[in-house]
Amino acid sequence: MKIGTAVAAIVLSIAGNAFGQAAHTHWEPYKSSSTPPSVDQKLTDPVLDGAIDLHAHYGPDSYPRQWDAFEIAALAKERGLRAIVFKNHWSETASLAYLVRKYGTQGIEIFGAVTLDTPIGGVNPQAVRYMVDVTGGYGRIVWMPTHDSEHEVAYNKEQRPSVAVARNGRLLPEVLEVLDLIAEHDLTLATGHVTPEEALMILEEARRRGVKRAIVTHPLLDPQFTFMTVPQLEEAVALGGVIEITAGSLFRDGPGRERVLDAIRAIGAEKFFVASDSGLVGTPNHPDALVLAARVLRQNGLDERALNVMFKENPARLLKLPIEWGSAPP
Repeated sequence: MKIGTAVAAIVLSIAGNAFGQAAHTHWEPYKSSSTPPSVDQKLTDPVLDGAIDLHAHYGPDSYPRQWDAFEIAALAKERGLRAIVFKNHWSETASLAYLVRKYGTQGIEIFGAVTLDTPIGGVNPQAVRYMVDVTGGYGRIVWMPTHDSEHEVAYNKEQRPSVAVARNGRLLPEVLEVLDLIAEHDLTLATGHVTPEEALMILEEARRRGVKRAIVTHPLLDPQFTFMTVPQLEEAVALGGVIEITAGSLFRDGPGRERVLDAIRAIGAEKFFVASDSGLVGTPNHPDALVLAARVLRQNGLDERALNVMFKENPARLLKLPIEWGSAPP
């Protein structure tokens, strides 16, 4: 099965059940997915040597994930990656990073994060404090609400709990408290699946409060997520954001690829990074996804210097790692 067909099958298998119905959770419709597992394509590419994947989904999870965290770390090390950030929409992953570092494949750096969705109390400052204090100190990124964001739930006309970040054009107090914690502990902010206007408000307030690093969460992917125009992307960059590109938005057929390429041409590759966002059953594994994305970028005129910025240097900066691989981590 071709990659684009496999991904489409995943979407189609849940679309009829997911939207407009009274599911209590985002992941509930995925339980009935019958998508066949993907096959390791064993792709290699110079872009993998020192690459950092800031958006790696893993099992066990409430979704049908194809690989567990230990398997992903081993595969990433085998293909030459320098580091991974494990992401879960519903729980912190700093503790997982500690365990994989201790008991998993050595020679690759593993980091964690927290996403401010409903299972951990929404925009909950205590969740950030907990992640910071987890043994090892490997929590690096705080995502604002993703699949439980008020924007995504409303866009999909779902009847389930959601998480707001603003009311009447003003950020909520708990968002401001979280931004203060991100600044205090020198973490990296990710804007989540909020509206473009909310994302820009968050970025502006984050800069005002001293946040040093910010990710604009895949704003070129689909309308139910943050879906920005080029002028909005330029504003986000001016506020200190680095724009995330998910690998699938490049290697899948469709208008999403051209949106991404047009944005890179307009703004410049130095303002972007590429992450796999892989993990669901039927999607390419994480290194394969990165290689497929890199091939599309090369085919559209990006040189190796641009690819190094997008796959290695910008992700390193966003994790507070030295740009030159081989230096001691902080």
